[in-house]
Amino acid sequence: MQADEIRRKFLDFFKDRGHLESPSAPLAVEDPELLFTIAGMVPFKAFFLGIKSPPSSRITSCQLCFRTNDLDRVGQTSYHHTFFEMLGNFSFGDYFKNEACEWALQFITKELDINYNKLWVTVFKEDEETASIWKKLGIPPSKIVKKGEEDNFWSAADVGPCGPDTEIFFDRGEDLGCEGGCEPGCNKCSRWVEMWNLVFMQYTRDSSGKLNPLPSKNVDTGMGLERMATILQKVNDDYHTDLFLPIYNWVKEISSVPECEEKALRVISDHLRGLVFLLEEGILPSNTGRGYVVRRVLRRAFRYGKRLGINEPFLYRGVDVVIQIMGRAYPKIKDKKERIKSIIKLEEENFQRTLSRGLSILEQMIGDLKNKGERILPGQKAFKMYDTFGFPIDLTREIALDSGLSVDEDGFQQLMEKQRKKARETLILKSTSYYDPSFLKKVEDKCVEKGGAFVGYEKLCTEAILLCIIKDKMLVKQIEEEEEGEIILSETPFYPEGGGQIGDRGDISSLSGIGKVVDTYRRGNLIFHRVKLLKGKLKEGERVKARVDEKRRRAISRSHTATHLLHAALRNILGDEVKQSGSLVEEDRLRFDFTFSSPIDDEKLKEVIFLINEKIREDIPVKTEKTSLEEARKKGAIALFEEKYGEKVRVVQIGDFSKEVCGGTHLLRTGQMGLFQILSEGSIASGVRRIEAFCGEKALLWVMGKADKLKKLTQLLEVPEEKIFERLQDKEQQIIKLQNKLKGLQEKLVESKIQRVISQAVKVGTINVCTGEMEDISPELLRKAAENIRDSLKEAVVVLSSLANRKAFLVVASSRKDLPANELIKKISSITGGSGGGRWDFAQGGTSHPDKVSRAFQQFPEIVRTMIKN
Repeated sequence: MQADEIRRKFLDFFKDRGHLESPSAPLAVEDPELLFTIAGMVPFKAFFLGIKSPPSSRITSCQLCFRTNDLDRVGQTSYHHTFFEMLGNFSFGDYFKNEACEWALQFITKELDINYNKLWVTVFKEDEETASIWKKLGIPPSKIVKKGEEDNFWSAADVGPCGPDTEIFFDRGEDLGCEGGCEPGCNKCSRWVEMWNLVFMQYTRDSSGKLNPLPSKNVDTGMGLERMATILQKVNDDYHTDLFLPIYNWVKEISSVPECEEKALRVISDHLRGLVFLLEEGILPSNTGRGYVVRRVLRRAFRYGKRLGINEPFLYRGVDVVIQIMGRAYPKIKDKKERIKSIIKLEEENFQRTLSRGLSILEQMIGDLKNKGERILPGQKAFKMYDTFGFPIDLTREIALDSGLSVDEDGFQQLMEKQRKKARETLILKSTSYYDPSFLKKVEDKCVEKGGAFVGYEKLCTEAILLCIIKDKMLVKQIEEEEEGEIILSETPFYPEGGGQIGDRGDISSLSGIGKVVDTYRRGNLIFHRVKLLKGKLKEGERVKARVDEKRRRAISRSHTATHLLHAALRNILGDEVKQSGSLVEEDRLRFDFTFSSPIDDEKLKEVIFLINEKIREDIPVKTEKTSLEEARKKGAIALFEEKYGEKVRVVQIGDFSKEVCGGTHLLRTGQMGLFQILSEGSIASGVRRIEAFCGEKALLWVMGKADKLKKLTQLLEVPEEKIFERLQDKEQQIIKLQNKLKGLQEKLVESKIQRVISQAVKVGTINVCTGEMEDISPELLRKAAENIRDSLKEAVVVLSSLANRKAFLVVASSRKDLPANELIKKISSITGGSGGGRWDFAQGGTSHPDKVSRAFQQFPEIVRTMIKN
């Protein structure tokens, strides 16, 4: 029976018994405790905990799952996987043990036609009820194994819902078991296959450890599709089922080694399936969070490909094979096939460069340690691989493990912490407003209850009480003219830096003084205003007028609204793969970082620019509302997963075009922006790109500046605008002709000088030592001249120089390995104050002190003589 049929049979079986079929939830689960959906019950966690009401008291699903807690074991066994499908049926206060056990047995024996006599079950030793049910259903007492809490009792945490579970096992036969016999759950042999786990949530455990009955009992079951396919397809290995075998065989076909390593075949087959589904969801390779897991899994698969003799990107080609297997059940992967392939290929190419830089170094380290009889790679060496060659610790660990070595990870972490500490100290030194937690708490205790609210969405000027003044990291009662300090107000219209938007500036005044606000930022729960006193003094407790620089705020708001339009336009044109990963919102200028796997061509960028300016001309209202994060997401608002949000969030909506959770300041209508223009687009990290853009007045000035330069260019070239490129092409052809003519003249000049250099050669033993100084000769011709002299004299070392723009370019050619050119150029450079390097037969270098070249050439014969003696 094929996997597609097993999946469909299961879902239909439970639908016939009143279950609602729930589609697979995303692998990227919205749960602060998890990165991925790791089990079939994860999407229903809120129902089991009573936080939400389920749409039905009976649900069935086939959930895509991804987990990496035992990544190192994937490939070692026939059944460990990162990516798998979990079939399940769930009851929320509806049926319980009797129905769950009966239907499980009925599905296995009737629908799947599995031999009743091959089945064993395990139960929690104190759960006599479940043991009794199995007996009534015909399972012999000898095949009901009672186990302890560690094997057959489920709990989500130390406190909360829990209960016994029962597992159904398939017995492959005693000949596959341990010598002397074993029981279900044995992981030392391949006799037992766990088919189905039924969890009965009937208790809640309190902080003292006491179990109290739940008023509403739940059922959570899980059947691994891969393991069930193994049984029904009569194979002893998940990787030989129709869910893996086409990938497994494809990898064998493209391998260039006669005997393929089984572990490598399994690792690639498993990881490639997971990568396709992770990337389909837009989870791109990166150095943090889920993206780091994607990168780690992809790199692990690529590295195992090298063990099969595959030394070039190949995983991307396997996407077609995965779609052939899974595309019918999950058609969404077909729609994004080309995008998935391009992302994988790009990541493989990047990793190939990383490996080529560092793998030989690591292998040398490992070889040296093994030769010394050592079995631990020092933390310092692991850190060097990370810091210099970009090898994450898990990659170093796995490569070392394959060679029989472990890694001093404690030493590595100590060096990492030292690096982090240094970075933190640097950050603190850069910050003008760093306070230790105790001082910040003292300030908060003084100010929080008295206000400090932000009112800058509604107004740019307000009256407030000056609650607190800080100068030189101390609380003071006042600041005077020409002094700087930080103040906190009972309410403020000044927007504090956050969400990528820079802080407001403006002024604060009272009857006693006027101050200029040079920056605004948040520390803890308070908004700090950095103020420079222009006149008089500001005193704690007095009433002040706080006024934001309106023109500057408007320019910043233009940029923030432009950022939202840019995000929406990129997603509209490039697809949902685009996700914001950072931004900087300044006055009429913005920087936007986003996930995307490849460069954006000029035509696509033009489409983005055109679409944004179209939305500006439409003069769309920009509306805001406060709601819960959950409600915002239901309405389609984009929220950054990494951001921390409160109970209520602010949603900024631009018609039907854009809807985002955002606390920043914005325009009232898009037409107030005026103009938008992209300045640059490029990569800042693997899978992350950056766009810099102008809007409003700066965009207009940029366009006017371009027009001015174009006008000057037409005047310089003496042609109208439409003929500029034609004239430049003519000029380029003229330059090429002149360069060729110059090259011909230089070649004739060099040829005459070659003869002179040869005639002035100095003999050092049997070696002809030649030196020659030239002017304005190209590096290419100088190199050819040195090689020609060396080859014509047979036994020779040659050093030539060419002076141009007050710098000297030097080349050395040698016919003797005992007089290597790369060593000779270093000795010359030590005299000229320059640098150089190369091979034994040819090297080159340069110096900014051409006046020292003659002295170096005079000493050159002696340098050669000394090297011969040594």
